[in-house]
Amino acid sequence: MQFFVSLRRYLAVLLLLSPHATLAESINWEGARKSLIDAKYEIGAVAGGITYLGVKEWNWGSATFKFNEEGWFGMDTGSGGIDKLGHMYSSYLIAEAIGNGLSRQNDAEFAATYSALWASSLMLYVEIFDGYSADHGFSYEDVIFNSAGIAFSYLRTRNPQLRELLDYRLDYRPSKGMKGFHPVTDYSGMRYLLAVKAAGVPALRDTPLKYLELNVGYTAQGFKAADAPYFPERTTELFVGFSFNLDEILFKPYSEKLGIVGKYASTALHYYQPRGSYIKTAVDTRHHCVSAVCAR
Repeated sequence: MQFFVSLRRYLAVLLLLSPHATLAESINWEGARKSLIDAKYEIGAVAGGITYLGVKEWNWGSATFKFNEEGWFGMDTGSGGIDKLGHMYSSYLIAEAIGNGLSRQNDAEFAATYSALWASSLMLYVEIFDGYSADHGFSYEDVIFNSAGIAFSYLRTRNPQLRELLDYRLDYRPSKGMKGFHPVTDYSGMRYLLAVKAAGVPALRDTPLKYLELNVGYTAQGFKAADAPYFPERTTELFVGFSFNLDEILFKPYSEKLGIVGKYASTALHYYQPRGSYIKTAVDTRHHCVSAVCAR
């Protein structure tokens, strides 16, 4: 019974956050079947990757189904809210990947609608099995940020002008506590940035300012037990900054010469922000002592 209540609430949240009032009306079984055929590789790869991470990293199947009220961005939460931005980013990235696959053979409306459908289904799959994890549980906070990431991708797919103006990116460098490359769970090594690109502003598109971007970002460190030897306190930072539009500088002018390699590199820069490629300044920093070292 709890599972079906969760499903109804999840779908209600998704429709509430839907950027298109007729999204639900646009979905039909024939369209869903066609979208599965057109993007079968993307959907299959994502489903396989999620299942692997669920078993290996998220401890699926270790408990009976439960809910978990995780909170938002408080210093007393499990990750200071960086995990919520991670859910938004993962959902956004999944929707973008499926949408790109659908765009090869379909118009923008079809790609946007059915990438949102499949991304929502896959993230519901994640949340349901998180409910059977001793480490997690079904989280409505995660549902909301999953839906927000999918909605953002939907808007970008439907509106090329928005795609030219805004990117949501991850800057990841492995933290010492996690000891390895863990770009999904290593929260202390993550920064999430919303990049506003001058090249997407019509009045600036043909000026030297098109190479600049305004960034708004967030990071949180020291919240996991593995962080303890390296972070004596929990810290979060909301920051703003500037960066160069690496796609405009390195790839767009040479797209014909660079071919398929340049195309993939250009695409990656819409989702990944290399560390050191931007300058930032904090607008809000919080600290919370969790060890005897910082309590002195």
